[in-house]
Amino acid sequence: MPKFPVLFALTLFLTACGSYKAVRPDAPVPQVAETPNYSVNYEAAGRRKITAVYLNNNSPMAVVLKQGNTEEMLTQQHSLTKSAEYANATTRWTVQDGFATLVRKGKTVVFREIQ
Repeated sequence: MPKFPVLFALTLFLTACGSYKAVRPDAPVPQVAETPNYSVNYEAAGRRKITAVYLNNNSPMAVVLKQGNTEEMLTQQHSLTKSAEYANATTRWTVQDGFATLVRKGKTVVFREIQ
């Protein structure tokens, strides 16, 4: 049996099955749910406060850390079920279970989430 007609028929079949519009041409395109941006306030020992604004519409996701008059953007490095890590060249921000750890210029500060 010649291979060319079989491969050609298989290619046509797989192309038609893989196309969303070929299977259901009148169906609407599915929408991906987006998690909105949100902010969380944190406090460390000595009443040091920081606000983290999580930017979920960025790619890669990011966080803006606001502390006093300064703002610093970090991009997400990795995410697990209950934790996420964001970083830039000088700062690392790790969030897990109501706590966040800030490592900046070799100094580590642990923050807890507040209302």
